[in-house]
Amino acid sequence: MYNNLRRFLGLLSAVAVVYFGVKSEKILYWGIVPIFFGEILRLWAAGYIRKNKVLSLVGPYRYVRNPLYVGSFLIGVGFGIFTGNFVILALITVIFLSIYTLQINSEEKKLSEIFGEKYLCYKENVSRWVPRLKPYGDEREKFDIKLAIFKNKEYNSILGCLCLIIVILILRKVF
Repeated sequence: MYNNLRRFLGLLSAVAVVYFGVKSEKILYWGIVPIFFGEILRLWAAGYIRKNKVLSLVGPYRYVRNPLYVGSFLIGVGFGIFTGNFVILALITVIFLSIYTLQINSEEKKLSEIFGEKYLCYKENVSRWVPRLKPYGDEREKFDIKLAIFKNKEYNSILGCLCLIIVILILRKVF
């Protein structure tokens, strides 16, 4: 339901990150750390999810209900840090949490309809944003890199992150 708005705001955020990254007096390279871990989390999650067909209760879904979104949040925060502009960091955080909370609410309704009591039990035991320390349920499925990269197209996020970093660094030298 909120996918188009999410994409538009993501594109707008990417433009802002490039602009402020180029204009920044200093790049904070340690911002790459949350970007890296956010992408690792997204890749891990994408290797298990089969949208609307199977309720994902394995891999990172044993710890947090929305690992793809948590990974995206880490990536956004990382870029906010990378640019050295904490206003951008704050805006990314507020916009992200607002839009993704709406998106998650919409998805949770749909998941409740599709998977019923099984999903409601999972929802009661696993947090939306904050990972639990003890995994939920049993691990029965293996990570599938082909599912992650090709079927769930995680290469888009990986390439997007790399391109943003490279574009900022190149444009900083040019301007």
